[in-house]
Amino acid sequence: MRVLKFGGSSLANFNCLKQVQSLILNQAGEEALVVLSAPGGMTDQLVELVDLAELGQDYSSQWQALHERAQALHAEVENLYGTVAHWPNFEDLQNKLAGVKLLSNCPDPVRAYVISFGERVSVALMQAMLGSSQAVYLEATECIVSQGGYLDAEVDLQLSQPKFAAAMNANPSKYYIMPGFTASNSRGELTTLGRNGSDYSAAVAAACLRAQVCQIWTDVDGVYNADPRFIKKATKVDWLSYKEAMELSYFGAKVLHPKTILPCAKFSVPCEIKNTHNPDVAGSVISNERRGDEAVKALSSLESLAMLTVSGPGMKGKVGMASRVFNALANDNVSIVLITQSSCEFSISFCVHDSDLELALSALEQAFELEAQAGLIEPVQVQRDLAIVTLVGDNMRAHKGLAAKFFASLAQAQLNIVAIAQDSTESAISAVIDGTKCNDAVKVCHENFFTHIPSIDVFLLGCGLVGQELIKQLEKQQAWLEKRNIKLNLYGVANSKQLYLNADGVPFDTWQSELASQEQSFSLERVEEFVKANHLINPVLVDCSSSQHLADQYVGFLNAGFHVVAANKKANTGSYEYYQALTKAAQSKQRKFLYETNVGAGLPVLDNLQLLFGAGDELLSFNGILSGSLSYMFGALQDGLSLSQATEKAKSNGFTEPDPRDDLSGTDVARKLLIIARESGLKLELSDIEVEPVVPADFATGTSVEEFMARLPELDASFADKIQSAANEGKVLRYVGSIENGHCRVGIEAVDKAHALYDIRDGENALAILSQYYQPRPFVIRGYGAGAEVTSAGVFADILKTL
Repeated sequence: MRVLKFGGSSLANFNCLKQVQSLILNQAGEEALVVLSAPGGMTDQLVELVDLAELGQDYSSQWQALHERAQALHAEVENLYGTVAHWPNFEDLQNKLAGVKLLSNCPDPVRAYVISFGERVSVALMQAMLGSSQAVYLEATECIVSQGGYLDAEVDLQLSQPKFAAAMNANPSKYYIMPGFTASNSRGELTTLGRNGSDYSAAVAAACLRAQVCQIWTDVDGVYNADPRFIKKATKVDWLSYKEAMELSYFGAKVLHPKTILPCAKFSVPCEIKNTHNPDVAGSVISNERRGDEAVKALSSLESLAMLTVSGPGMKGKVGMASRVFNALANDNVSIVLITQSSCEFSISFCVHDSDLELALSALEQAFELEAQAGLIEPVQVQRDLAIVTLVGDNMRAHKGLAAKFFASLAQAQLNIVAIAQDSTESAISAVIDGTKCNDAVKVCHENFFTHIPSIDVFLLGCGLVGQELIKQLEKQQAWLEKRNIKLNLYGVANSKQLYLNADGVPFDTWQSELASQEQSFSLERVEEFVKANHLINPVLVDCSSSQHLADQYVGFLNAGFHVVAANKKANTGSYEYYQALTKAAQSKQRKFLYETNVGAGLPVLDNLQLLFGAGDELLSFNGILSGSLSYMFGALQDGLSLSQATEKAKSNGFTEPDPRDDLSGTDVARKLLIIARESGLKLELSDIEVEPVVPADFATGTSVEEFMARLPELDASFADKIQSAANEGKVLRYVGSIENGHCRVGIEAVDKAHALYDIRDGENALAILSQYYQPRPFVIRGYGAGAEVTSAGVFADILKTL
């Protein structure tokens, strides 16, 4: 005997019914019991009808929609397959609804009859399609005995088993068709088994009949290791134990009804989850058979919860207090989802569904009224809008560190854990968290436990030369990233006036035109809303602009949960107080603030300094050429060009800023030197840096770039004298930033061949670091430090550090 259950989505219309008919004929084997839900959505229609009737409202349009839908299915089946026997009495249904409306009250027995009406529709149609001669209508109320209420009854397996045998022996057949969701109590009254209880009906039938298998046919391929509606990379689990399946169903796996597994487990009946619309795919099997050695099988989540905490001095050491708490809730039929207790016995916390919250509070207030008056019990604390994320796997106890990895994943999602629970078999670990971030938590955990493909979600601010080159590199490196199991997504680009966001990722080929068409500008709030709406878990704001306005917002970016990667030097060279605030925000929010390109473009300057200082090294002195443009210009001066000629050549080759005075002023080098000084522990401001500009500060002030370049030859003669004077001593001029005894200076220096910076020219940068570990010869970092390509490569490297 096989038991096949088909859900509402498998029975939604006539084509679906024909698909189910075909599956029964091909999958049932020699003998089968088929359990059917109501046609998809019909139970919701019936619930709406009875609710409207109870409120005394007009439900005529809803009735018409239901009746017409049922009659259309009836006509199609009867037209092709003949008379539909056992067609339910719609007149009786209509009369009961009329009575409910008249009384403005719906007794539970009547509600049970109304909401289970759809199952009888499905069974009548399918019996006709299979042929009454070989498909016997099995009335669930004659087979399944329940106890408890009318609307969420529990099945008595011991009493139900002989009733199944008697009903089937009385009408031997190849196929039996039974409505799900319904049963009868000891008085023979119709009861229901809770919403989506048809799975439970099928499991009960399989257990009573000791079936070969219980197949649950639905609209997905099986049980997934996370909810596939939210986790696109969720994959099907081929095999689960009964214990694993029960944990998943209890904590929110929609494909499994919480009551379904226990009857099958009790009699070791394998349960198989299959897809009606994709029947050739192997489903998920739930059984005692051991397959695979995965530590973690799946993640589940349960939302819309509240946590109640009962506490007070009267709790400690008092025997029976926990029993009183839970008996009070049980008496009012409040289901408890999770329990945790403080080690000092001062408090007990537990989760309930939001829908049960007021009932739970009322029950506790009544149960502990006297203790509350005596001050032994404090007012019940309530935390709303919570969720539970659960890690499930029978083999977890054999693998060390899984709990730590689980909690680290939740921290990565920027979550605080409200409570923790673990069963004694270590097959499930649950954490109670903020419900608004439930999907974020599941997404991070799924990445860390299953796909092992971490994501980086980039928002680029500034689309100048460096920003444009960075986008080219992001596109070029996609294959490289994929080989290393890294998913890097560009979700947004912004310039000074416009912001373009795309939930599917910014297209690399059309981003410029898309950005140009946008009407909104960048704001942290807009990007935050986008991140929350799309459940991005590793957002990175990349600033390739020179905007002071953006630099002033970095602390806000970090506090909002973004990593910040900055080519922009303005933030790190602002006040020392702001510099400290950036560091503090990054640490407190566990976000990364990365700015390698602030000093050496693509050179690993700050990385090396931080590693040295982290290893206990101390800076004794520093000398460096920190400007690629000035390195190029001073090399040209060495080759015999005048100052004006060298400047013009550097400008035409794209080495300088659009206004060469930005380079010649020495301010850019001063900013870089300040960053190095602060990294070494010096508490300095930009004003503390002694700056000698290449050209006098008052030269050609207030003029245009063209006018400045036209007047620059006026300085050639005096500058030539400096060059010649250095040459007479066997030296060359270099523009150097230096740190000596805590004093920082930027200016022109004459260096000889023994100096580490003597050969640095043609756009190269070089940094000579003399430290406790590196002396008497300095540690030298050397390489090209100018150009959009190397700078964007440095930014790219920083982005990868956010993994």
